[in-house]
Amino acid sequence: MLTSRELATVIIILVAFAVVLAVPKFRAHMGPSLIAVLRAAFVPRLIWLYLVIVLVTAASTALAWVIGLWDLSLLKDAVIITLTVVFPMTFRSLAFKSGGELTHKLVRETLGLTVLLTIYLDAAPLPLGWEVVYQLAVTFVVLLQAVASTKPEYASAKRLCDIVLSLLGAFILVWTTVTVMETPPDWSEFFQSLFFGFWLPLTLLPFFYLFGFYAVTEKTLARFRAFKKPLSWRVTAAVMIGTRLRLSVLTRFSGRYNYVGDATGFRDGLKQMARFRADLDRRDAEESARLERLANNSGSRGVDEEGRHLDRREFEVTKKRLDWIWTCQNGQYERQGGRYWDHLTDLIVDAEKHGLPSQHGFVVEIADGGQTWRAWRRTPGGAVLAVGGKERRSMFYYQGGEPPSDWPGRGSGAWRDAAREDWPPDWDYNDGTRL
Repeated sequence: MLTSRELATVIIILVAFAVVLAVPKFRAHMGPSLIAVLRAAFVPRLIWLYLVIVLVTAASTALAWVIGLWDLSLLKDAVIITLTVVFPMTFRSLAFKSGGELTHKLVRETLGLTVLLTIYLDAAPLPLGWEVVYQLAVTFVVLLQAVASTKPEYASAKRLCDIVLSLLGAFILVWTTVTVMETPPDWSEFFQSLFFGFWLPLTLLPFFYLFGFYAVTEKTLARFRAFKKPLSWRVTAAVMIGTRLRLSVLTRFSGRYNYVGDATGFRDGLKQMARFRADLDRRDAEESARLERLANNSGSRGVDEEGRHLDRREFEVTKKRLDWIWTCQNGQYERQGGRYWDHLTDLIVDAEKHGLPSQHGFVVEIADGGQTWRAWRRTPGGAVLAVGGKERRSMFYYQGGEPPSDWPGRGSGAWRDAAREDWPPDWDYNDGTRL
């Protein structure tokens, strides 16, 4: 039997669908999108996948019934956990890079969600009317919070939403605690439901792994079909054996290793896969050395014998963002009335998305009536990197200990024409990952 909390959720969903269908304006705007989503969600290949998920879930549930962990009173729990945990986790397994990451995510997030679901299903709900009001309020604030998170100028609204959500959460926590103390639940049923919630996703971990491995394999084979000749079954077998059935290895089998497709047979395929694994080992060693140098040189002053700054923290992201500023300067030139801009910095840098603080330190400046520009940033180690331009599409690079005092293209040796001169040492060095 549904609790008032579950019934309130069902009512809200049904009313929302009824409004979409009944109001012509909503139906005209949202109807085609809903139909397209439903068609995409129920293509034959996905229907087969849904059946497989239901079958493996049923098998896990049957095993739980055999050992006494499940009975018919938990049928509702099984359905809800399947829809809210098993289905999403199956599709999320497409994005995992290794079995360790999959297991970590499953334990940290999915089992945490299971606990919340168990409390949601079995703890004390509000009366039905208040439950509807509470869920509508939470939904509204969450949507408002999502909108407020899209722009920095909405930061105060986002903080207000965070506070309101915290208060709503505190309210339901107090309500649940008081109600449970006054009317204790059947603890045996509660913990049976809780343990079954743990059991179901944990026993399906091998299925999640196999599905993720299968999906990555399909993507890999599709790449060969699209850009090279399809792999023969012998070479495909060599690829699978060569990855040692490890998801962490298969996910790194990128386009740079398409030469494996030229293998003449199974044995040659194994040789090519051995070459692939050797390259992975080399890259791993180079990346470890890079990270070690980065850590050891943190806080160091000065430059090395090549003229490169020793402390290279945030060099990679700084250079990438400066290059993106150059791209946007040239892309926006006509839109800005035939001049460069200096007022779009925060929008173009997009600091939060790239792991930078809100006070990112990028500075964009213009001169000569908007016909010359420069952009620079001081890295955490004190080095200054800059890019700029004078004519359309021109690119000049700069490095130094202080921000540039002159402008690109004016004969200063500090600025290097990226198309005609050697780049400054900091710009000429690859600070990116070796993987």
